[in-house]
Order: sequence, then C-alpha cells, then structure tokens
Amino acid sequence: MNKDEKPDIKQQLQSVITKSSKLRKYSWLALIVLVALLYGYVLVKINGFLSATPSSSAIASNLKTSVSPVINQNVVNQLNQLQNNSVSVQALFNQARSNPFQ
Repeated sequence: MNKDEKPDIKQQLQSVITKSSKLRKYSWLALIVLVALLYGYVLVKINGFLSATPSSSAIASNLKTSVSPVINQNVVNQLNQLQNNSVSVQALFNQARSNPFQ
C-alpha cells in the first residue's frame, strides 16, 4: 500500500513542476498586473481621503477645544506708551504694520 502511494506523489509532484515551468513564462505579466492593482488601490484610497469632509459634530468639538489667544490689556497699554515715547519705536511699529511678514 505504501509503495502504491509513492509513485502517485512523485507523479503529482512532477506534474506540478511541469505546470509551474509553463506558467513561469508569464510570471512577469502577473507581477505587472499585481503592481498595477496595488497602484490603483492606493489611488482610489487617496481620492477617498481627499474628498472626505469632516462632520459638523467633529468641527464643533474641535472649535470647543481650541484655545483663543488672550491679550493682556496692561501689555497693550505699555506698548502704546512705548510707541508714543520713542521715534525709533514708532518707525518699527509702522514698518511692522506695513509688512507683517518681514
């Protein structure tokens, strides 16, 4: 019984090897198709992320957690006094107002 099984296994293995050698010619084509499918999948996912919009509840929760800047009135008064006292400081403030990105 054991002797009968060995030739079957050998024959099956031999048939698998011959079929795989025939398919080996087309392995480059399978690789190109696989890469194209992965590329398409990534593009579809990116497009989905680009067109996604946040929900109104997510926007509201982020607005609640964001901190608005607080300006101390004493600092504002002190800057106004400095601007009024010095000509060079006045020029500095005027320059900053005319070009805030400098």
